[in-house]
Amino acid sequence: MQKILVIRFSIYLRIPLQLWPLIDPLLVLINDVSCTGVYRTECRNRFLWIWVEKDFLGPTWQLEVFNETGSTILLNDDTLSQCGYTKSRDVYGNVEVRVSVLGCYVGNVNDQKFDFRVQFNVHRRDQATQYLVSKSCSVSDPWNMREIVCEENYMEVSVIRIVPLDREWLKTDPQQTWPLVYGRLSQRWQVQFIVNNTLLTMSAADAFQRGYGVNATATRVVFRAPYQTLEVMTMKADGYRYEVILSIMYYSQALIRLIVNTTLACPTDPPIFTPTTLSWLSPAFLTPLVLDPSLYTPMSLSLGLNGQLISSNIITQNGYTFRHDKRTIEVTVPIGAPGGYTESEILNNTYGSTYRIHLFTDQEWSELPADITRHTVWKRIATPFQPMPPIFINYTIPESGYFNVSLGNFFPDVDLKSFIINKVPLTLTEAKNSGLVVHKVPNSNGTNAFFLQVPFSNPLVYLSGATRLYTLYVTYLMTLTPKDQDFTYAEVVECSLQDVVTPKYIGSCGTDRLILEMTHGNLDHYWVPYIRDLPLTRDLAQSQNYVTYQQGSVFHIEVPLFAVGLVYEDITLRGIVARLDWTLRDNKTLAILSRHSHTCRFPADRLLVCFPNGTVKATVLSLDTRPNFNPRKTHLKDQTCTPEEADDTRALFFFSVFSCGTTSQFDSDFLVYENEVTFEREVLLKNQPIISRDSTYRLTLRCRYPIRDSQRLYGKSKGLQSQRGFSVVYRNNQAKGDWSSRWLLIVKAYDSFASFYQPRDFPVAVRQDSGLYFEVDMHRKLPGFPQAMLQECWATPTSQMDDVAQWDLIVNGCAREDTTYSTTLALDQDSHPRFWVKIDGNASSQVIKIHSPVTLLQGPSTNFGPLCPLDLHPLPDIST
Repeated sequence: MQKILVIRFSIYLRIPLQLWPLIDPLLVLINDVSCTGVYRTECRNRFLWIWVEKDFLGPTWQLEVFNETGSTILLNDDTLSQCGYTKSRDVYGNVEVRVSVLGCYVGNVNDQKFDFRVQFNVHRRDQATQYLVSKSCSVSDPWNMREIVCEENYMEVSVIRIVPLDREWLKTDPQQTWPLVYGRLSQRWQVQFIVNNTLLTMSAADAFQRGYGVNATATRVVFRAPYQTLEVMTMKADGYRYEVILSIMYYSQALIRLIVNTTLACPTDPPIFTPTTLSWLSPAFLTPLVLDPSLYTPMSLSLGLNGQLISSNIITQNGYTFRHDKRTIEVTVPIGAPGGYTESEILNNTYGSTYRIHLFTDQEWSELPADITRHTVWKRIATPFQPMPPIFINYTIPESGYFNVSLGNFFPDVDLKSFIINKVPLTLTEAKNSGLVVHKVPNSNGTNAFFLQVPFSNPLVYLSGATRLYTLYVTYLMTLTPKDQDFTYAEVVECSLQDVVTPKYIGSCGTDRLILEMTHGNLDHYWVPYIRDLPLTRDLAQSQNYVTYQQGSVFHIEVPLFAVGLVYEDITLRGIVARLDWTLRDNKTLAILSRHSHTCRFPADRLLVCFPNGTVKATVLSLDTRPNFNPRKTHLKDQTCTPEEADDTRALFFFSVFSCGTTSQFDSDFLVYENEVTFEREVLLKNQPIISRDSTYRLTLRCRYPIRDSQRLYGKSKGLQSQRGFSVVYRNNQAKGDWSSRWLLIVKAYDSFASFYQPRDFPVAVRQDSGLYFEVDMHRKLPGFPQAMLQECWATPTSQMDDVAQWDLIVNGCAREDTTYSTTLALDQDSHPRFWVKIDGNASSQVIKIHSPVTLLQGPSTNFGPLCPLDLHPLPDIST
């Protein structure tokens, strides 16, 4: 059997530097100002590294190089691995291109200086744009005898050529001795493979056609092979697998025979994953690369990250574990550790992540002192998809009045796109315009949570009830921004609470006033305050000398003893019991939502109280005069009207302004009632032999009532009909839809006390030969019904509208008269029906109820109902 002697040596060749052809001036330089910040290049030992921002190139781009003639050559997957180019992405998804300094189409100056020119051909909207990247790199550390690189897509070995010391030989043309072509060798170069103990020899050209890269530079022989070629064998060492190509390259011509060992071996075992770590295990001793194991001497072993070697301090800081012995190299990295990148993934609408990290090991060994091998293994690791169900947290505090929820935790490559709330799609802009608050909150571990705040009052979530149930149906539409991939997450949140916090009241009594302090609830800012039946307005407070102010959450009000709005439960000589009735009402329906009554007792000294129902209470004090008088013997103008209560110093009168000789007169816009308390002194004093000259005691009592005032009574019309006697009371049956309207029955006072009438004051006495003015108005007109008419109005002795006893005031739109009353209709100038009912002097004293339904008209009222034969008379001006 013929023996093959393998000798490691090379011969130094001087190769003239070839000039690169000029590039087409229409090419766009990637280092142009317009591209600043989108790319980066760096020389890293035996490689040129190029980074391009992931969004700059887009999804469709190609990598091209220039040959010796200046023509571009497209690098596909096969030529990339054959020529020493790697297209990849860094852990952040940016485009990463690594080019071996010994690769094809690289300008090489004595294996020390290397010139790179690559071109990115980018296709956008059927248009191609070329971006040129150029860079020069120099070798920072000397070449070793043999250097092996296990890249992602290829294996590469370069071996130094031993140079003879014959200076005369060096003067010869090296190109003639070592014919060299970019990317391939001359036919004098042969490649020999050993496959299953069989020798397979082929020319360098044939090896190149099979996808191998073969070359000889100024000082080195280069052999490059893709993984999984026909000549690749899989071997095991200590349980670890690696791919091996047993090959030699040799060159022969007259007097020269060069044989170079170009055997390649690269570990290929996948990493091992646990729920929290990843481990990369590989053999430290690769048998095919060591000719004499007895001479094997390990020299160094280092760990690299993202293309750069890292120190032991960085390894410790990042939490890595780096162990090795004569047989095994083990690297363990916690998932999520610094140096790697966690990327979001979506699988069947399930959110999860993968952790990516780029490691490499760099070891050196020797068999002879000058025979050093450098072996570098690159490992791009990505963990399997790990589901990470989003965490939905409900931070809602019922008292806050809004939902406060968060959805997390997402890595930075996930963003919130939109919502679906209660089946209503909302973009982020629409959500914010609807009163929703959306914001992203970073977590300490680098993830983000998305907070959503939705007010309970939002119509999408509010559900009414005595105990209100607020329900938030929310669907998050999330997107993976680098991949433009969407996924959804849906959740339902409920909050049930008695959320109406009622106001709290504290009452106290001053020397001459009632004091009330109200601590606000959570909804009373929507309510209207009332004192008795009077809305608390600024005008009312000023006219009656109320003291009001707000102090924080407490509202303070002081009502003087004799101000309008109080209720006097009892007035005797023992004191005055006054009550303040405070209510809060719905600002739309005036329904009472909160009420409080506060009562105080005051001494009954000097007082004069004019009640709305026409009664008067007054006290007289005998101590106010000299000489004193006997209060028990005082009386009003009608001497039969004596004190209701009296003692030695005081007398209390209670009477109606219709009695006891009370007189009335007009004073501007007021009707003034007067009476007089009298004490007639005796001329001949008993038990005293003298004649008294003291004058008679007289005290005038005067009450003033405004003539013009309005009282509003609210009701609702539901579009029904009701039968009354022999006629029909018309209600609106033309309006369609679900609606209701409030009506105003305005009672105007003239020769009466209606200016102070409250609902609780009825029934009210009306003097004979006087009357009341009525006006019906709509507080809120309905669209399409501009007019209202009074077709029917009648009186009954009870509150029943269909009482047997009835007195017609208006029938079929016409005024009626009787022996005891008369009705006068006003001219209808502004669609407000008005009438005046006058009570005849012969009317008997009784209580009556007045009923007045209203008819809504869609058009003018001139053709509605019969014409009345009676003349219509204008009423005096009545202001509301």
